[in-house]
Amino acid sequence: MAILELSDIRYRYNTDKTQRAVLNGMSYAFACGTFYALVGKSGAGKSTLLSLMAGLDLPDSGEVRFEGVSTAGMNLDEYRRKKVSVIYQDFALFPLLTALENIMYPMELCHVPKQEAKQEALRLAERVSLPKTLLDRYPSHISGGEQQRVAIARGLTMDRRLLLADEPTGNLDSENSDIIIDLLAELAHEENRCVIVVTHDLSVMDRADVVCRIQDGKLEER
Repeated sequence: MAILELSDIRYRYNTDKTQRAVLNGMSYAFACGTFYALVGKSGAGKSTLLSLMAGLDLPDSGEVRFEGVSTAGMNLDEYRRKKVSVIYQDFALFPLLTALENIMYPMELCHVPKQEAKQEALRLAERVSLPKTLLDRYPSHISGGEQQRVAIARGLTMDRRLLLADEPTGNLDSENSDIIIDLLAELAHEENRCVIVVTHDLSVMDRADVVCRIQDGKLEER
């Protein structure tokens, strides 16, 4: 059964006096246990689609359904906190929190006891190969690649079944990129999650179970 379904999704950008259709009658079903790569030219609507799937926005028409329920009828704050994890391209780290505190933050929002949240954050930091010596530093005091791994570790909290990531390997060297791709594949295959990655990285496309291309506002398997 699909965990996430797109049904005739349409979305337009409004710019001054003009409108531009970005998503034009898009339908697709995403399943758990599968690692998806979402590709397309710049401006094709990849990040827009990710925002709709994450509950950050709603389509102009059509439905995004999570476990059979339209996001239009959900409490979207609750959906974002408890149902879906998002790894943003710009990291979206809190500058006044340390790396470890950034990883802990989603768990604390869900009232996980602080010590339990800390232990889980340490485990996830190790999983993305973040040295413990960096965890008490603020985002401005670590490299872009290290910030990206903090963002990825934070996105893995709470064991959510749907994981969305926007260019998660974009700032990583080849060694760390391979570690993250292996991890994403493991999350899909061994933990039965649905992993959807917006990417230009050929290594991600090679490892993905399904490559989906956005073209002319539609989604098709490549």
